[in-house]
Amino acid sequence: MEYKVIHDPLHGTVKLEGIFLDLLETPELQRLHHIRQLGLAYLVFPGANHTRFSHSLGTYYVASQIAHRLQLPAEDQTLVNVAALLHDIGHGPFSHTLEFAYYSRFKKSHTDLTSQLIRGENQLEGRDDVRVPSLSDILERYDVEEKDVIQLIQGMKTPYGWTLTPWLEGIPAEEPHYLTQIIHGEVDADQLDYLLRDAYYTGVAYGIIDLPYLLNTLVLTEKTLAIDPKGVEAVEGLLVARALMFSSVYYHHAVRISEIMLTRAAEETMTKYPHLMSMSDWEFLSHLRTGSAYQRDIINRLQYRQLFKRAYVLYANGSADTESLIELTHPELREEKELILCRKAGIPEGYAFIDVPERDILLSEPRISGGGLPVYTGEFKSLAEYTPVATALQKKKIPPWRVMVSTPARYREAVRKISEKVIFS
Repeated sequence: MEYKVIHDPLHGTVKLEGIFLDLLETPELQRLHHIRQLGLAYLVFPGANHTRFSHSLGTYYVASQIAHRLQLPAEDQTLVNVAALLHDIGHGPFSHTLEFAYYSRFKKSHTDLTSQLIRGENQLEGRDDVRVPSLSDILERYDVEEKDVIQLIQGMKTPYGWTLTPWLEGIPAEEPHYLTQIIHGEVDADQLDYLLRDAYYTGVAYGIIDLPYLLNTLVLTEKTLAIDPKGVEAVEGLLVARALMFSSVYYHHAVRISEIMLTRAAEETMTKYPHLMSMSDWEFLSHLRTGSAYQRDIINRLQYRQLFKRAYVLYANGSADTESLIELTHPELREEKELILCRKAGIPEGYAFIDVPERDILLSEPRISGGGLPVYTGEFKSLAEYTPVATALQKKKIPPWRVMVSTPARYREAVRKISEKVIFS
């Protein structure tokens, strides 16, 4: 059988054959070579130029290791590995950067876009020119049910309300959900790879996880993925790594400001051209350069790292009108407040941004508020019964601010003076 061996800096040699090799050649997966895994984080962490393709390959590898160690039936191993390889094909340019803005307008997340690509409801531009079978055709050829792949990728979720451990909440699972847990769970292939990969490429040591030991302590009992008590410390390490990577890398203030700049530049175009989410990073930037003078200015600032600066920050431990902040997660009200802020500060419209990341983070990583896998000792127990780490991390505010206002450096003082009054008026 024809096969291909790919050398991965994290996992070593990864062998692909059969359905996985055929899927690898599709435009949907090859496009991910041109999507940065961490969006604009390379402006702060110069090594962060790795791609969604390398992460997808790594997720496939980790999922295959989990499925093999759990001794799942061959058809289940194939299914979960296919879902792992395809799980991110719906990501838009710069990964999560534009996702909340897109979701606010169209009520579709990257997993919804992934499902549409698998079903053939959306098609990448120029795909007809590439003589490669469709995803549906490949799945059908290998007797893998399209709907089952989509179900695993979607997970047991609705935005802002995931159900990762039905046994805790008394929710009966109609289908065995352990396969879903491997793709979208408290300890899953997706985050095990991205934490290790992102730590490696950013040079930040916080994301280090004892992957081999953790994989060896996973157990499958009563159709639920759980952890042996011997693996509690390894899960603690995962939870700590995740929390620290979010606060120090993913929501580093300069990374966040750069992402907000790109999002604001895209907003005036996104509603008219929703197909932007199927572009690569470079296609997206090229498209914005053909837009308005404002869009070109923001793109130039990003290209030459002329980032906006923090003018006002309200930290999570400060007192605030919670209702006002929640309202600011709605794009229309936030845009209105930003316009007022610019006018009162006497600066050009579009050059002061209000960032309230609370709902954004839940869309991009709903697992952040989770408490870890159940522990199985003859009966299921929550991780909190073994360690206070999970409970403590749930109380940790990520990011450390509740609202941040940014603007070009020369406007910072004018914006700072009026930000609080405008936001809470």
